[in-house]
Amino acid sequence: MSVPDANFCDFDKDRGESSFSDNQVWALYDDDDGMPRFYALIHNVISRKPFKMKISWLNSKGTAEFGSLNWVSSGFAKTSGFFKVGKPEVSKSLISFSHQVKWRKGPRGAIHIFPVKGDVWALYRNWSVDWNELTEDDVIHKYDVVVIVEDYNEEKGIVVSPLVKVAGFTSVFCQHLDPIDIRTIPREEMFRFSHQVPSYELAGREAQNVPKGSRDLDPAALPLELLQLVTESEESVKDAENPVELKQLDGSIEAKKEPSSIGNANTGYRGASEDAKHAFSEPILKYSRRGKKKKMAGDTDHSK
Repeated sequence: MSVPDANFCDFDKDRGESSFSDNQVWALYDDDDGMPRFYALIHNVISRKPFKMKISWLNSKGTAEFGSLNWVSSGFAKTSGFFKVGKPEVSKSLISFSHQVKWRKGPRGAIHIFPVKGDVWALYRNWSVDWNELTEDDVIHKYDVVVIVEDYNEEKGIVVSPLVKVAGFTSVFCQHLDPIDIRTIPREEMFRFSHQVPSYELAGREAQNVPKGSRDLDPAALPLELLQLVTESEESVKDAENPVELKQLDGSIEAKKEPSSIGNANTGYRGASEDAKHAFSEPILKYSRRGKKKKMAGDTDHSK
């Protein structure tokens, strides 16, 4: 499935050979719905012609920094928190690389990755502590897009503000200015964060009706549902009629206004290409939720 170009920015130039150098961490597209949820450390660029790098996949067996939820063991990708550096290998292809990631070094060589103020991230819209290997794809693969307002703090969590689609554009979003929509996501709910979305802030002079301070988002890091054009009338209707119900840890429901960028188009999602899936040897940490047999209604349990 093809991915449309961004309205104004060329994100491909940011992942060309000249963009890679030593001691960088990059996000790579996964083999679930093709979003950039894998991470790799670039140890060094071995050569430019032909292009070769020594890399290590980042992996983590648990999520103790956020609580006791069995997120990784249920087959979901961990995209923030503490990571270990895997065994080095040589990479010759850049097709799976999405964008460079901000990181800092932790104790015993660990790598810490957290959403940073000003970054744009996709949240799992329907996230729940009850998600496991049996959770259906059509529940998981629904997203809202937010900008980070305040950095992550272990005691407070992280503050985000929703981004809404700008009418008439494919990839331009702007921050929702209603203070009631700014919300804090506590430490225990950091699993809501699906992946970072590369973005550029716009000056407002790029075209008519482009708001100053709006953002052009990388279409390769968004599902096609969020790339559908909307008109001003559609934007108003969706904003008024489609509240998002966000499940809290205690099971209660918090009603939030849904960003107008979220439509109901059943267009499917951009999957990683076959070339991208096989560009590297398998990551050290494999997410096997899709490989587990789902129990169907009427199945007999023979384990007793």
